[in-house]
Amino acid sequence: MYKLSKNVVLETFDDGALILILQDRRLIELNPSAAAIISLMDGQRTPEQAAIEISKNHDISHDYPFTQINQDVLELCERMKHIGVFELRSDLKERRAAIMTASDMDSFLQNPDVVLREEDPEEGALLFNPDNGVVKVINTTGMFIWQQCGDPRTLGEIISEVQKSFDDVPLEKVDQDVREFMDSMLASGFIGTVEKSVH
Repeated sequence: MYKLSKNVVLETFDDGALILILQDRRLIELNPSAAAIISLMDGQRTPEQAAIEISKNHDISHDYPFTQINQDVLELCERMKHIGVFELRSDLKERRAAIMTASDMDSFLQNPDVVLREEDPEEGALLFNPDNGVVKVINTTGMFIWQQCGDPRTLGEIISEVQKSFDDVPLEKVDQDVREFMDSMLASGFIGTVEKSVH
């Protein structure tokens, strides 16, 4: 969940918006679509929820699939975070730190309430979390990781399984991508942590 940085001023107009990044004294002009997305990112919505709002509230052609809208929103949010317009909610920063330094004793498990709808096997799937109304589009790699969490698995075990199945990807890239994906899944409530019992 992203929100505007406290070092940013946003001014909206009928035909878009202007963002002033105070510390750099930099001005960024946004088109109406980007302005609509940014106005929805208030620290309470995920990018997926913003994509749903955008597709509902704007006249978007039926031949422009939701998965593409979702991808566009995610890319814009990441770009805005990279240049300092967005920041993560502070409680999510703590969760991200927890993922990045997950203990070997921590295991991850699917939220049993989450509904999975598989698209074309080569396209991935949709996940819906009824606890918070979040929808997440995942690709085939994300689907593979999700399936690994059907039983409690540590981060190391999941990374190892992904590495075995996608052996053409460098280990460093697998490690980073799995951690980022798990961070997103944990923050959205699609997975939870369980502590392995020690006998």
